[in-house]
Amino acid sequence: MNSQFNMIFSIKVFHEYFEKNICNCFIYKPTKKTCELINRYGFIIKKNSNGFDFYNSKNSNLIDYLSYIELASEHSSFEFEIETTNSNFIFFTEISTDWIGQIQFSSSKFITTEKNIQLTATYSSQNSTASLANLKIYFQDLIALLKNKQSCNYTIHFESRTTQWRYYFINKSGINLTNAIISGKSPIQFEQATIVTIQNGKQAILFSSGRNFIKMSEIPKYKFDLIDISGLKNQSKKIVFKGLPSSSPRSLEIDEENGTKIITSPMYVYI
Repeated sequence: MNSQFNMIFSIKVFHEYFEKNICNCFIYKPTKKTCELINRYGFIIKKNSNGFDFYNSKNSNLIDYLSYIELASEHSSFEFEIETTNSNFIFFTEISTDWIGQIQFSSSKFITTEKNIQLTATYSSQNSTASLANLKIYFQDLIALLKNKQSCNYTIHFESRTTQWRYYFINKSGINLTNAIISGKSPIQFEQATIVTIQNGKQAILFSSGRNFIKMSEIPKYKFDLIDISGLKNQSKKIVFKGLPSSSPRSLEIDEENGTKIITSPMYVYI
């Protein structure tokens, strides 16, 4: 950006689900009132990989300029509606499954980190036709930071949804799976197999991660195999199925264990 422009604030969004936590599935739309402010007072939005920077094209003192705009426009904030280009966002994000509404972010609600100001989310119950999220950056919050000679760098962080992984093996080949286990390089252990009846009425062998809830990720971080340990100790373990599937945000189920509602990732494997 040309040196004649002064950056007022920046927004960067991070999400555990994505590689390097870079959340690039958001579209930031200034509200009608904010568009009027941008056009009238010479502001510029520059998008980046996971957010945007907000610039001022005037060379005036930012504190005085923001104070003047607040008084002249009778507006107290820059406001943006946030939409997502990923239809699975609410499924791979740690959000209550029965929540319907809008996620709200405000410069007045935050926690301070070493380098940035992390905005905290408020999950409001609004009309489901509203945008996924709303962001307000208040003039007075910017002024307070500028007076203290602090950078107005805001961040937003989302956590990945954790689910109980469930592998359902439909044994069409008749392989003896009495001594089969789920094995991988991670310390995550699966419970002992049980015989269950699945929705189509057929029997399946279920391996559940039990109390080990695993975070979802766009690029799988955990690799598991189905192995047979019935051989002698000095023999190598037999791999029955190598490279089991990973959880998908498109396949989630809600179940109940010991009176507690849990979210599961069912995966059906035919052998």
